[in-house]
Amino acid sequence: MSLRSWQFNDGDLDFIQKYYPDLYRALDPTIAADRRTIAADRRTVAMTSDEQWDRIENLFVDSIAESLTEDGELTENGLKIESILDFV
Repeated sequence: MSLRSWQFNDGDLDFIQKYYPDLYRALDPTIAADRRTIAADRRTVAMTSDEQWDRIENLFVDSIAESLTEDGELTENGLKIESILDFV
C-alpha cells in the first residue's frame, strides 16, 4: 500500500529550512527525489514508509513544542509550523 504524499504550499519548505533545520534535513532527501510540482504553488514530498511518516510527524510535533513561550503560548513561528502540519 502506498502512503499519501505530503503537500506543502509555496514557501513552506523554505520556512522550515530556515527555522527548523532538523525537520528540513528529514524532509530533504525525499524532496530531492520527488520535485514534482502538483500545482504552481505546491510541492509534494513522498512518504516511503510508515516509519518515515512517524519520524517526520514527530519532528513537526517537537518543533511546535519548542516554539512555546514561557506562558505556554505558541510563537509566530510555532503558529506557522502548526498551520503547515495541519495542511500537509
